[in-house]
Amino acid sequence: MHEVRKENFFHYLVTYKSKIVTWKYEFYPTAMNRSLQKVLFPLFLSLIGFLIGCSESQEKSSPPPPAPKEGDWQGCIIGMYPENGNEKIPGGDLHEIDDFDALTGKKVGSVVWFPTWDDEFPTLACNKLAERGIIPHLTWELFWPSQDPNNARQTSPEGYQGFKEVLEGKHDAYIDQFAEDAKAFDKMVLIRFLHEFNGNWYVWSGNKNGKADGGAAQVVAVWKYVVDRFKAKGANNVKWLWVPHGPSIDMSTEAWNDVGNYWPGDAYVDWIGLDGYNFYPKDPWGGDRPFRDFDNCFRKLYDDCAKLGNQPMMIAEFGSGEFEYEGSDKAAWITDAFTKIKTDYPRIKIFTWFNINKELDWRVNSSPEALAAFKAAVNDPYFITSPAEK
Repeated sequence: MHEVRKENFFHYLVTYKSKIVTWKYEFYPTAMNRSLQKVLFPLFLSLIGFLIGCSESQEKSSPPPPAPKEGDWQGCIIGMYPENGNEKIPGGDLHEIDDFDALTGKKVGSVVWFPTWDDEFPTLACNKLAERGIIPHLTWELFWPSQDPNNARQTSPEGYQGFKEVLEGKHDAYIDQFAEDAKAFDKMVLIRFLHEFNGNWYVWSGNKNGKADGGAAQVVAVWKYVVDRFKAKGANNVKWLWVPHGPSIDMSTEAWNDVGNYWPGDAYVDWIGLDGYNFYPKDPWGGDRPFRDFDNCFRKLYDDCAKLGNQPMMIAEFGSGEFEYEGSDKAAWITDAFTKIKTDYPRIKIFTWFNINKELDWRVNSSPEALAAFKAAVNDPYFITSPAEK
């Protein structure tokens, strides 16, 4: 204790557990005040010690701040599939993404491609994308092209052999290594597994694994088996994207194929995705296809999925070929689609345009009119590259 000011103030500096506490009071040099100091100052020290102890106890017992809620941003992230993505992206070639950015005037925030179970986790590609703030979106297809390149072949009456092998543990080492490498990436990565399981085309569909006789249950069992192994490895940066397909003449409308039957539970799904296309007027195999606007592709599927969980949603694949229908065309279809995403589908936080000339010419620049409509649509500030924009 020492006098530090000439204006009759005492300035006490007390060091307690590395904390500096300053105490001042006006002092008049009388014997009474000096006696009072001797009584009050020890009490003051005790009080400070008590308060600091309470503060430290509160700091230790306070829970950590909650993690950011998945997909909790304003607007919808722009995503796409590059035409040669499966060939270029694994090696880190992002030129098609650059071309798309230049073509549309907006930067992409998420990119999808299709690794199979012949492939390792694409660390190089994911790092290249992450450097640019792009979310990697892996559609991880459960088949082995080195053995059979046809992932839509007919399965045996017992179902897909790949399912049987997974559930018997024959691919545990591969799954675990993929999970460990994904964890080491240490940034958000979407994995779309067993996608479009409610269609009749893929070998991992309910249709090709028992139909009404447990088809959906087989899909769920494999999904949970793989996700559990990732969780056991601590790969929490992997966000599991569960994706049924919207209305199509190529899927069963029987009750066993309702999307709810494929739901593995909240603990196994981070994102809900939706796939859908307008194939009108004909598919590439010569079959007639009905006209489907955006609502026809997604409204019922969106509503049905919204009842299953409160996860954020994304459109994992969509597009339209060129067409003319009752005064409408692809450009009008695009304008309507993005207007609806913004106004009527608030849980959609990412969209993925399938920018490839494949079954039909889905590309945004399949015509000058389509490109102009797409550019105008994504120029709306609602469509963003990353949550940081908001």
